[in-house]
Amino acid sequence: MPLLIAWFELSQLKDFRQALEKVEELRVLIPVQVANIEMEDEKIKLVLHVPADSLKLVRSAFPEGVLVA
Repeated sequence: MPLLIAWFELSQLKDFRQALEKVEELRVLIPVQVANIEMEDEKIKLVLHVPADSLKLVRSAFPEGVLVA
């Protein structure tokens, strides 16, 4: 299952909260899973498992994220 990785500044916790809300909205449509949340270089790193057939939808929800096959 491909991964989507997104980073959020600690000073912008509102952005991270909104990202988690997007994940919940996506879960209604597709089986997106939070694989990991961790701190990396003073940023919050959010890693999602994304179904291969739903990459376009998740990419539109997280345009700043990086897809890893």
